[in-house]
Amino acid sequence: MLLCQICKQREATVHFTRIINQQKVEMYVCEQCARENNDIKVNINKLLHSIMGIDNVEGVEEQPFMIKKCENCGMTVEEFNKTGMLGCPKCYEVFDESIKTMLKRIHGNVKHHGKIPGKLSGKIQEARTLNDLKTRLKHCVQNEDYEQAAQIRDKIRAIEKNKEH
Repeated sequence: MLLCQICKQREATVHFTRIINQQKVEMYVCEQCARENNDIKVNINKLLHSIMGIDNVEGVEEQPFMIKKCENCGMTVEEFNKTGMLGCPKCYEVFDESIKTMLKRIHGNVKHHGKIPGKLSGKIQEARTLNDLKTRLKHCVQNEDYEQAAQIRDKIRAIEKNKEH
């Protein structure tokens, strides 16, 4: 457990980096200290003003920075990104987007498409096509696109009839 670098009492759940005199300074602080410390808070209006020379932006409200944390095991998104491992089954739900982002970055896709043995490639490809068509059919029915659903239904019937022969 990493302690807050400001109060040195609570667990550090917020990580931020600053550049001070061309030196990178990293801080790990608890949520309470992050809320109370004005040096840590990011003011969107000031940021846009300094970057683009824009005065106060209307309609932009500043929201507090929140760290995703699993209620079940206490793992944070920062820990997950460092280790690549999850703490409990609930983490899969909490960090769903982070998992997909990491998989896409590492593997280029979030769906596994492993190798197919030559003898089975036709059957496996046909099964995948059939599953995809059934998923599309459900989607079309839900969206009340009955013409498209009828075309997909006919394709499914043709594939299933082909399978029987």
